Amino acid sequence: MNFNLALYPYQREAVDFMKEHPRCINASQMGLGKTIEALKLCQELDLQHVLIVCPKTLISEWFWQTEVICNEGALTPHENSHYEHRLSGLNLKGPRFVIVNYDLLSNRQCWSELVSVKWDCIILDECHKIKNHKIKRTKAMYLLTPNTPRVVLMSGTPMQNSPDDLFPLMHIIDSSLYRSYPTWVECFCETRVVKLPNGKQFRQITGAKNQETLRQILAHHMIRHTKKENLKDLPDKQYRTIPVSLGSERTQYNTMEEQLFALLDSGELVTAPAVIAQLTRLRQICLEPNLLAEEKTSTPSNKTLTVMELVEDTDEKFVIFSYFAQYIRVLEQELQKRDIPYVTIVGSQKPSERLHAIQAFQEGKARICLGTIGAMGLGITLTAASTVIFCDLFWNPAVNEQAEDRLHRIGQKNAVTVVDLYCKGTIEDAVHRTVRRKEKMFSEIIGLQKSVDELRKLREGG
Repeated sequence: MNFNLALYPYQREAVDFMKEHPRCINASQMGLGKTIEALKLCQELDLQHVLIVCPKTLISEWFWQTEVICNEGALTPHENSHYEHRLSGLNLKGPRFVIVNYDLLSNRQCWSELVSVKWDCIILDECHKIKNHKIKRTKAMYLLTPNTPRVVLMSGTPMQNSPDDLFPLMHIIDSSLYRSYPTWVECFCETRVVKLPNGKQFRQITGAKNQETLRQILAHHMIRHTKKENLKDLPDKQYRTIPVSLGSERTQYNTMEEQLFALLDSGELVTAPAVIAQLTRLRQICLEPNLLAEEKTSTPSNKTLTVMELVEDTDEKFVIFSYFAQYIRVLEQELQKRDIPYVTIVGSQKPSERLHAIQAFQEGKARICLGTIGAMGLGITLTAASTVIFCDLFWNPAVNEQAEDRLHRIGQKNAVTVVDLYCKGTIEDAVHRTVRRKEKMFSEIIGLQKSVDELRKLREGG
């Protein structure tokens, strides 16, 4: 296996750490080249059978990296392909790298083939995808990794919410030492008992404790590098917030907001999905009322017009994010009207289509890259642009930061400007206030509740 890329000093340190620690976490910040470090490890140790598990959106990126950097192809089976005969006998011959997505770990047919191979190394990219110890993909990794000599867990945000996120990773590293989830939570998580109207109760994780002890434990198993320390020439990120006023959609928004608070104040048992559904509708109105309206209007929303004004005011390239694929389609139509070349990256695309879109943008064949936070928020490189626009933010600041760093990574020559568009006096205003505080312990549930609290303050003029 050839290796066509020189390492930075911090990358050399990471490779050496992974050599010395056969089961470890590489938690370096997004954009520092963890993929390169993992491939260099495989090359230096001459590992013959390497399983790479990653989100579906990153399969094409890993395939490209193995091909360009290592001069080797990879096997990338997917759910509907007949790949059994290609995996069988892999212990004797076949490609060095096999790349699968996390969803395939729940596929019984694929699973039976994966466990039959004696892997030299398993790489789990964006390993926070197995932070829930109860789900199938996590349990699958519990069964797949014990007999594997090397396991590399990779994520710039291994703990997105609270210390319980780390338990599955530590269990994979050493199941004898980190055996019990309840014990881990008792040691490192602040909790409180929540009583439900039906008399049942559950224990909710609210934060962290014994953080110094946790840091000492992680120091034995984890290496982390930051951009500030290791890429001193990498330009900074600059944040710009642009408030947008609701137009004619204000009446529709106010009516739905009143319905939400009437529901919350009714005294009846209200489930989290019901609240999330209402908040989602409010967010969609802020973006584009046509997303909900049965009778569509021809006039774009103020949010859409603001995005187009930013794009038309300059010839520079932009990356534009939204949580909603429907809204990305709205922006596509507006860019088509203006004859502005663009590419789109959404979750429904094939890996080859996604890779083609990324390459077209990076090579200057498109000025705008549109995409959802879910599809574009991990693993890909979009350094051809230096301005990213968030039409709406996700509840969890770690997810937004992952998305920002598609631009702020190795290869970026300019300061990255992060533009947040939010509608004043709405749920977007409330989300903006909570997310941008960058709280250390920010669970998705806690963040959701705080956003509702902020929205209530806005209604009361607080």
